[in-house]
Amino acid sequence: MKKTSFLFATLTIGLTACSGHIKSGLIETTGMPNPELALQRSISSTTADLRELGTIHASPSVPVADQSSTPDDINRRIWFVWKGPLNAGVRKLGKEIGYTVTIFGKSHDIPVQTNSVTAVIDILRSFGDQAGDAATVQVDPLHHQIAVVYHA
Repeated sequence: MKKTSFLFATLTIGLTACSGHIKSGLIETTGMPNPELALQRSISSTTADLRELGTIHASPSVPVADQSSTPDDINRRIWFVWKGPLNAGVRKLGKEIGYTVTIFGKSHDIPVQTNSVTAVIDILRSFGDQAGDAATVQVDPLHHQIAVVYHA
């Protein structure tokens, strides 16, 4: 009987000691990486990147029948990266190719973006497509001018 009572008491104490549940919260100890926190940060970063990627829309390329009548300086292929307002993008591109840029009408921020290696005329066409009905991008190769015309 003593042996059974002792065994029962020992078993009860042993099981009581094991029954406690310790929650390991999000504890970040200096020098010791926490895999759960790293995973959460990675998921957050990936989600933010995918949201940004979802806002990018590729503009359809419009075939031009005859580009032989346009000068070489706007047919030249360049690598141009831009994400921001239309005015600043056209000014940067104009400066790069040596054209002056003029803005007509009440300007407002129209977001445009490009990251391509293509002809200057195609980049300007892409900017005009992205501006939609709000503005028109015009090129005067004879006077080396680019005009952005805002519509009311």
